[in-house]
Amino acid sequence: MGDMTKTGVVSIINERDGSEMVFVPPGEFIMGEERKVVYVNAFYIDKFPVTNFQYKKYIKETGVQEPLFWDNERFNKPSQPVVGVSWKDAVAYAKWAGKRLPREMEWEKAARGVDGREYPWGNTQPDNSKAVYNLDPNTGAPAPVGNRKEGASPFGCFDMAGNVWEWCEDWYEEGKFRVVRGGSWVNHHYILRSAYRSCSYPEGKDNNVGFRCVKGG
Repeated sequence: MGDMTKTGVVSIINERDGSEMVFVPPGEFIMGEERKVVYVNAFYIDKFPVTNFQYKKYIKETGVQEPLFWDNERFNKPSQPVVGVSWKDAVAYAKWAGKRLPREMEWEKAARGVDGREYPWGNTQPDNSKAVYNLDPNTGAPAPVGNRKEGASPFGCFDMAGNVWEWCEDWYEEGKFRVVRGGSWVNHHYILRSAYRSCSYPEGKDNNVGFRCVKGG
């Protein structure tokens, strides 16, 4: 059973990895630069990107290899989103946790709600109270998850603009690139828009790419 929070967001706890997941009801939303109306089934999605703290539990239980940057103090604090994980790493974690990676349309609906807004919080450009972005690649780093409460999406998801790119299930180019969404701590505000699509080699392990998971759908 889900909990109804004060904001009207329904959430559950996924026991395996301790993640809070919010409910996205079935229905249509306005998707993409083309502003197509798309129907998506109901699903639950992680409220926050997967953290180093959660990933450490996964490593302990399964013996999988540590991510790239695991020993780098810029990127390895418990409450930071895990980075340095390939698409396959993200898929394997999701399977262990009893979840899966989001389809691109699920990710976008969770990020922007149903009304076609530019960013999770609305149509105003980001500032530092809403998102982590535009930092120096040599000195910057992702912030602890949930650090920018002003930037929450209509469904109560955090960090869906900036902080870290997030792997999606879909191919961007069949057999070559997987979709990543949301922009990251190094990107310009234009790239943080909820409709913006990008991609990465599935084998890529970057310091600005992480993931969150979904259930159901």
